[in-house]
Amino acid sequence: MTLDDKRRLELLTAPGGAFPLTERAVGGRTVKVFDREPRTLREAFLATKRHGSALAIGYRDEHYDYAGLWARTVRLAHALRGEFGIAKGDRVGIAMRNYPEFVFAFGATQLLGAVAVPFNSWLKGPELADLVGEARPKVLFADQERIALAQAFGITAPELIGVRCAAPTPGVTDCASLLTDLSADLDTPDLDPPDAEVLPDDVATILFTSGTTGRPKAAVHTHLNHSASLLNKLIRAVPVTEPEGGGPVEVSPPPRSCKLVTFPFFHIAGLNTLYNTLYAGQSLVLMYKWDAAEAVRLVEAEKVNEVSGPPFVVQTFLAAARTTGRDLSSLRSLGMGSAAAPAHVVEEVRAVLGDTVVPKTGYGMTETTSGVVAISAADFARRPTSVGRPLPTAEVAIMGPDGRLLDSGAEGEVVVRGPQVIQGYEGTGTGAGPLDDSFRDGWFRTGDLGRIDAEGFVYLVGRIKDIVIRGGENINCSEVEVALETHPEVREAAALGAPHPLLGEELVAIVHAPQDSAVTPEDLRAHLAERLAAFKVPARVAIVHRPLPRTASGKIVKRELAGALDLGRLLDPTPAS
Repeated sequence: MTLDDKRRLELLTAPGGAFPLTERAVGGRTVKVFDREPRTLREAFLATKRHGSALAIGYRDEHYDYAGLWARTVRLAHALRGEFGIAKGDRVGIAMRNYPEFVFAFGATQLLGAVAVPFNSWLKGPELADLVGEARPKVLFADQERIALAQAFGITAPELIGVRCAAPTPGVTDCASLLTDLSADLDTPDLDPPDAEVLPDDVATILFTSGTTGRPKAAVHTHLNHSASLLNKLIRAVPVTEPEGGGPVEVSPPPRSCKLVTFPFFHIAGLNTLYNTLYAGQSLVLMYKWDAAEAVRLVEAEKVNEVSGPPFVVQTFLAAARTTGRDLSSLRSLGMGSAAAPAHVVEEVRAVLGDTVVPKTGYGMTETTSGVVAISAADFARRPTSVGRPLPTAEVAIMGPDGRLLDSGAEGEVVVRGPQVIQGYEGTGTGAGPLDDSFRDGWFRTGDLGRIDAEGFVYLVGRIKDIVIRGGENINCSEVEVALETHPEVREAAALGAPHPLLGEELVAIVHAPQDSAVTPEDLRAHLAERLAAFKVPARVAIVHRPLPRTASGKIVKRELAGALDLGRLLDPTPAS
């Protein structure tokens, strides 16, 4: 019989089910966890060996089956231990585009019980140097662009390993040289990885993410965080049949799937897709950067079944699909994440791709190890403004300003707890730092405003944190304001979000400059471009010659900027006639 999503999850997580739940203490609270493997990312990568000749990774004209993935990952693990002394708990930095080598390096790190630290490959040199200095990796894998930044800005690590560099670089080990002489390994199906004892509470990754302060925070993820996230995603893909007349539930393996990766691997959604897909024995198709026309071509050429990304990616993909003559019949689902999806997109998916492609969305963040809420198919069609119900081990609630949990229908801050939620951020140079105010009574405070209806569906209604989400990328407004205020002609600055039809939001800025100043918006954008990643540079800058509105305590009141300064006119991209 046909089962709704809620009933499916009840059957799978029941005692004796395929995904049984138990309880354990995490962060002083008792939470629900899955009572089955994989319990660590090492176990997840060890399991990839069983997939043999199935396609694991496609990138341009390169294709790697699971046997090849296994050989390269294991050989790299041996090289990291034997040649660089990497052991359990050591940090391995990865700064590159979505190349296959990212997968090999990440998998090798997890096999050793070391800590993977992916760095945002869109950062400018000073930003990247700052974060690498804070993370202190023993080894840093970097592609040609990041190697150039390392040389120009003094980015140091005990060992630099270059990926896809055009020419040998002094002081840099070539990753390709670590993967030479593979022919014997590829012919040895029983090639064993180095021994390592890895436990669920050991640290697996550190990901930098913008918080409410001007400095990125280092989110510390354990293997338990990642394994809980992996199994929560896997459980949604497992087909379940409940016989009409009763009897045992029938559980089938997830259908074979090929996924086009649009999120960068340094983003929690990209990293989550990486290990979820490989554990299940499915295929990853990688892109150097997002290109909607190329994505449509890849769907046809690689017989892609799943595409997901932030609203900008989804909408540009739909625009390309609308005008293409390519065969997109392999596509089964189109997922939206990282930012609120415009309500009309669900209907647009159906109009462009037909009823056989299932639209999906969800909600999560770096601190929750990707999604903790999800919705798809009929539920999504009936509730296009919801982000869904919580996944099996996630608890989601609404908290009032006084810390009390609110009843259904009431609006307040969205809070989350469960084994996917990190226990805190790392303190600079001191190991694990204390929990900050984002964590209260076992709950992680997301900074998002929302409500939960009587059926348990979550709706987002706004944000508390001063963050602009541009096409799925979080931009910390205070970081941009600090950079603007380093310009000698800027007295004060406010960065904020403005609606954008594709990106959801774009970053704009208001700057107070002296009356006699000759500084231009172009000058200020160029000033920022030298200091910040391109996606953090405001699309438009308005210059005013009067103070910005402030509260009695001196804080700029951004909600009043539009009225007080005629924001629409100042930031109108159309020149005045």
